[in-house]
Amino acid sequence: MNAKLLTARRIRTLILIGQTATLLALFMLTIRNFLVARFYEYPVIALILTVGFLPSLIAVPWARRFMSYILTANALVVVSLVFALMREWALSGSFILVPVFSLLFKDRATYIFGTVTSLAALVVLTLSDAPGLSQSATMANLFDGVTVFLELIFLIYFIMRFLLRTSVREATHLQTIRVLTRSVEARDTYTFGHSDRVATMGRMIAEYHSSRIDPTLVYESGLVHDVGKLSVPDQILLKPGRLTAEEFTVIKRHPVEGAKLCERLGMSPSLIDGVKYHHERWDGRGYPLGLDRTQIPLIGRILCVADSLDAMASRRAYRDALNIERIRQEISDGSGTQFDPDIAALTLLHWESIAAYLEDKHRAREA
Repeated sequence: MNAKLLTARRIRTLILIGQTATLLALFMLTIRNFLVARFYEYPVIALILTVGFLPSLIAVPWARRFMSYILTANALVVVSLVFALMREWALSGSFILVPVFSLLFKDRATYIFGTVTSLAALVVLTLSDAPGLSQSATMANLFDGVTVFLELIFLIYFIMRFLLRTSVREATHLQTIRVLTRSVEARDTYTFGHSDRVATMGRMIAEYHSSRIDPTLVYESGLVHDVGKLSVPDQILLKPGRLTAEEFTVIKRHPVEGAKLCERLGMSPSLIDGVKYHHERWDGRGYPLGLDRTQIPLIGRILCVADSLDAMASRRAYRDALNIERIRQEISDGSGTQFDPDIAALTLLHWESIAAYLEDKHRAREA
């Protein structure tokens, strides 16, 4: 970070965070002083905490390149002064706040600087304790303080690394899903928005379901459920009329092709189940494997209903969109044959909200 200039806006944000923290500490110590136990150093400590990070503002115009170190050092000075004035070992843990603050800069060098300087200050102030403690007691305090400090530093660093890597992976994963979804829908204007609608209705049904299936997983699987259509030739995918038996055989391969693509991209097996099995039927007459009943993973059974809902509500070259009452009747008629009867019953139980969503989305598209 010291090799890069921090923006003025970011500097102000970091100073505000630090200043808020010192004022919070002042608030708590004020309560302690007046309601718990008074201490003579309170006026000086109150002044130090009130000033807090304001000295860093002076350095902004001429030392922006080094502001990460200046702000970290500012935090260390505040913590050290309060600890030195109060001399209470319960406050030795406050030195960990300096490297924690340095994590806001997302820079390893600043974190190391905050860690090393804080540890050094902790050692020096412990060894220069006021007369009255024996050497063995002083060394015991030092050893205990350093042990806790190092343990926390270790845990904080690796927790932050884990969280950062996880957030990056999740962001990349979602971006990949979005790109795949847009790639499919860019080829066929009739199905634009289809994946989003299927994903949303799938999530709605999952939220209504009593099982512990993750609604977010259903949503993400719904977004890419038709990604296998990227392998279908345009003359078949974009054909304006009904497909021949041979053409439909090609189309029926898209769940398997989509599952293979998602697998190569490292998506989870549970998400892939929705891609692979959303065209399976409860009565075993679906594709690609002809599974029936509970052989079909739950996510596949949910997306089967969600996919059918949007397909019936969408206009095609060879038919108009079905009205809401007709769609409701089709779900009822398909219960126990095309659809899992429990999922169909759940959909009908919450039909008002699902129908409202369908009508709203398709009304907006037709506008």
